[in-house]
Amino acid sequence: MDKKIIAHRGIPTLAPENTMASFNVVVNHEVNWIETDLSITKDEEVFVIHDDKLDRTTNQTGSIETVNSSEVSNADAGFWFAERFRGEKVPTLDQLIDFLNIHKINANIELKGVVGDNANHLADKLVEKFSKALDRLDEHVELIISSFNPIMLEKMYKLKPNLKYAVLFSKSTLGDDWNLVMQACHAKIVHPDSVGLTENKVKRMKDYGYEINVWTVDDINRAQELLSWGVDGVITNIADRMKFLEE
Repeated sequence: MDKKIIAHRGIPTLAPENTMASFNVVVNHEVNWIETDLSITKDEEVFVIHDDKLDRTTNQTGSIETVNSSEVSNADAGFWFAERFRGEKVPTLDQLIDFLNIHKINANIELKGVVGDNANHLADKLVEKFSKALDRLDEHVELIISSFNPIMLEKMYKLKPNLKYAVLFSKSTLGDDWNLVMQACHAKIVHPDSVGLTENKVKRMKDYGYEINVWTVDDINRAQELLSWGVDGVITNIADRMKFLEE
């Protein structure tokens, strides 16, 4: 099976993360996989952004579930990275699907846990809109849906039981019950944190028959070590420099 080098939020060392500029850099470097994130606004529009708050990666402030889509649409998501990216926008879900279809890039799409007073309703809307958008995804685009949040995976699974699901684990959440969580989430893919991950843990995951993609690996030697242990892919901020590891 081919090893996967998965570009974390695009290539955020070369362009502002989770923007079309960052995704286009992935195409330019002939990387086959991207990892990105979906969140939802107060008025139920889905955007590609990692943080709960707009503050770090745009010129706007506030938690995404408390602002309207117009504020996110008007936000500048590039100037903080470099002047030449001024005016770069936060992509919409539809723009992401268009990009994947045009370039036949495979995607690991992370569902962010929804917070706030209206969390459950917005979470339902997020998976509903994502599910509808996937109806027009090119059949040749491979897709993994991941989350740290089992509830988000369960909601999505009810709408799209035939997709590939992955559970994200941090070092602290990869406890004794990790396999129970995997089974409860109908997940066949495990996404463990590189920190604290050992060859023995990788072997145990493989013994259970899981595919493994490790995050976030920005050291080439560590990536080589993980791949030699049998992991299937690494999620990295430097996909342009890791691409040779697929061979």
